[in-house]
Amino acid sequence: MDVLVRLIAVLVLLAASAVVYVWWSRRQGRVQRVHIPGALTPEDLGAPRGLRATFVQFSTPICAKCPPTRALLLRVAEEYPHVVHIEIDASERLDLARRLDIMRTPTTLVLDADGVVVARMNGAPTQAQAREALDELPPPGEYSI
Repeated sequence: MDVLVRLIAVLVLLAASAVVYVWWSRRQGRVQRVHIPGALTPEDLGAPRGLRATFVQFSTPICAKCPPTRALLLRVAEEYPHVVHIEIDASERLDLARRLDIMRTPTTLVLDADGVVVARMNGAPTQAQAREALDELPPPGEYSI
């Protein structure tokens, strides 16, 4: 009987672990619409923003998913005119990471043309998720004099 109880306990633990893994996996890179008051300036970011949008990726040196995320976001940014990617080391910019509530890496913020944060992706996004974040932005306005 004691062996049966232990076996059931192990099976329950494995089932619970599987449920948590599936839940966690589905949250990775999911695009969340947000609006953080105020704009991030090029001075805040340490680089110029894109004229249409900017991917701001927060990384750390020990983050295993950060380099592949950088490569993916750079590829997606190249597909869209006037979109740039900026990577910020969260360990060196704790002030900005705290201000923007960055709790893990990679975390990617999507800024609109005015530098306002309009979307957030916690974890490593897929190409489809990165494109989704950009596709929901309003198209760049045309200016004439």
